[in-house]
Formats: sequence, C-alpha cells, structure tokens
Amino acid sequence: GNNILAAGGEAIAAALVENKTLRTLELGYNPIGPKGAKALAEAVKFHSKITTLRMGWCKISKEGAYAMADAIKYNEHVSTLDLRGNELGDEGCAALAQSLQVVNENLISLDLGYNEIKDNGAYALAQAIKNNAAGAIQSISVNNNYITKFGEVALTEAVELVLELNEDRELFIQF
Repeated sequence: GNNILAAGGEAIAAALVENKTLRTLELGYNPIGPKGAKALAEAVKFHSKITTLRMGWCKISKEGAYAMADAIKYNEHVSTLDLRGNELGDEGCAALAQSLQVVNENLISLDLGYNEIKDNGAYALAQAIKNNAAGAIQSISVNNNYITKFGEVALTEAVELVLELNEDRELFIQF
C-alpha cells in the first residue's frame, strides 16, 4: 500500500465523483478505515464508472461493509469487489449478502476471504444466493474464515439450487 488513510480515501472519493474514465481502483493494504470506505462507497454508489474495486486489507470493518453494501444496491458498474482481510465478521458479511438479494446485474465476483466470517455470515450468503437465483454473481470467495462444515453445506446447497434452477448459470464458492 501507499499508507493512504481516511482523508486520502475521502480525497479519492471526491475525485471519483467527477471522473468518468477510471475503471479499476486498487486500494489494497491502505488503512482507509470505515471513514474512507464510507466516502468511497458514496462516490461509487451513483457517480463512478469503476468496474473493479479492490479494497483488501483496508481496515474498513463492518461499518465500511455497511456502506459498501448500500453502494452495490445502486451501483450499475462494479463487477468485481475485493474486500479481503477487512474484519467484516458476520455482520458485515450479512449486510453484503442482503445487497446481493437485490436484483444486481453487474457484480460477478465478490472476495470476502480473511474476514473472520463464521457460520452466521455463511448462512446469510446462502440465503442471499437462493433469494436471487437469477443474479449475476458468479464467484464468491470466503476462504480463510471461520466457516465450519455447517456453513459450507449451506453455501454448497444454495449453489446447487441455483444451478438446478438456471442450467446456463455459473456460480462458484471458494472455501
């Protein structure tokens, strides 16, 4: 990272509101925290043309996840969202899962690895997958979390149901 903090995240967010050409934003390993994540989420929500947003290990926590979850409900461009290593926990995962239940035709890849997610987060994701069987999501990574076999089974069964309902659909969960 470049040691971009919350104020830097806010400055980038302000620039994104006006920028219509940038498609990929890599902020990994920059401690922007929840405050920076909230500013970026607001910018991405309606104004940005970003298609790939990588915010791994940015210390956004569940508060930042709430903001990103709200943003992806409305955003029409983000197809890849990387939130690895942000201590989202079950609550942050559940917020993102709730957004996946909304008809989202753009987000195809979501990386939630290394986020201290347990079975409750896995159950929320599984329910979201089932509730939006026609959604665009193709890949969800939940590797290196605290999901037990119970959570893995819930997610696997959700994927199997979706694939049964939509033969031409691709959906992969990485544990």
